[in-house]
Amino acid sequence: MPKVSVITPVYNGEKYLEETILSVLNQTFTNFEYFLINHASTDSSLEIIKRFAALDPRIKIIELEINKGGPAYPRNEGIKYAQGEYIAFIDADDVWKPHKLQSQLDYFTTNNNIDMVYSTSDIIDEDGTLRGKSKNQFLKYLLNFFMKDNNIIYYVNFININTLMIKNTDLNLFNEDPFLIAIEDWLFHICNFRAEKNAACIPQSLINYRIHTTSLSNRLSDKSYRKIFYMYSLLLLESKISFFHFLLANTLNSCKLLRRKIAIAWSSS
Repeated sequence: MPKVSVITPVYNGEKYLEETILSVLNQTFTNFEYFLINHASTDSSLEIIKRFAALDPRIKIIELEINKGGPAYPRNEGIKYAQGEYIAFIDADDVWKPHKLQSQLDYFTTNNNIDMVYSTSDIIDEDGTLRGKSKNQFLKYLLNFFMKDNNIIYYVNFININTLMIKNTDLNLFNEDPFLIAIEDWLFHICNFRAEKNAACIPQSLINYRIHTTSLSNRLSDKSYRKIFYMYSLLLLESKISFFHFLLANTLNSCKLLRRKIAIAWSSS
């Protein structure tokens, strides 16, 4: 049985897919199965996947005939078939550092009470040039003075899904609501904390997280803020967030949106 199940959703990822696959196959820890889920790609992604599958038996292909618009559906299909004791995720444009899996497994070995292990990440651009480090851990550090992780997660998504390794025990699935595309991983983390899963961060960068110009602009658009409002409303209706945190989190989200609009107005004046 594989120790780890690795899951990569793929939709038209031909540009970076080979680099991503190689970063998984070249891990120093080798006892894993690798699910590459083709989400009805129309480019050469499937051909790339099949070429690597012919070379490495750890690769398992799942072909989906319908594209549902986001990574939640293919990730869930991977989770359903995963046989590993642990599950790890990587998107089709990111890159793991060679010791990523081994470092996290070593941490689990010495910390039996932990259910999820994640790490910091380096930021790279479309060309693979290093652009800095993720700032979400700094925001988490500041909020740690006021609240615990199970509440901080409402305010900032401090777990990059591509750094996560989680025990494959009573695992939540990703919400496939199309209006949650791009923040479905955030909601996934919230639900895991709600299920009282314990998380720990390895204070070293284990991945290169690729930021595209288009993805960055989408993340900062008005629509992204509306999605967050929608997520908070779902959580409140399902009694997964207190009214206090619902009110405060929405207020902070509104302030971020207002600041963005003021910045746009100022730059255009």
